[in-house]
Amino acid sequence: MSPHDEDTQLMLRFKAGDEAAFSALLRRNHSRVVNLAFRYLRDRAAAEDVAQEAFLKLYKTKERYEPRAPFGAYLLRIASNLCLSAIRRKKVRAVVGEPEEGAPEPSDPSPVASERIESNELHARVRAAVDGLPERQRLAILLNKFEGLDYQGVADQLGLSVAATKSLLHRARMTLKEQLEDYV
Repeated sequence: MSPHDEDTQLMLRFKAGDEAAFSALLRRNHSRVVNLAFRYLRDRAAAEDVAQEAFLKLYKTKERYEPRAPFGAYLLRIASNLCLSAIRRKKVRAVVGEPEEGAPEPSDPSPVASERIESNELHARVRAAVDGLPERQRLAILLNKFEGLDYQGVADQLGLSVAATKSLLHRARMTLKEQLEDYV
């Protein structure tokens, strides 16, 4: 039985009332959720919070789970949506003028600071472009590029064929290339 099938079986057992199955799901998937959240948020504490919130949501909504796609894709979708909500809240705080926790003081105009600003701008632009992708494309890119899964692994996670996964990733890359052409 593949790890993906095993997680789906654990989730179905949890849905049926087996609390130990939830503990097993948490142990098996916690670091993946934290890593995904960290790639979105670039803040380890915020990523841990999102992971906790994702598993809490999974716990509270277990009755709604239907194994249409592999469990991993379902869980990562929950985490991804929570990350996007956290990013939106952060943007609202920035617009209102509240300083972010740990926000740096205005930096000096030295060349090193300038390079750091450009690098931060590029990372922010790439993150925004990835966040702007349709959900399935975004998940495919995150699984492929950031989780290191090959086409088969992404296909398994998203419940797609390898050919559909290649097409999905190709469309995502073309969209990103178009959105980031000024930076490439």
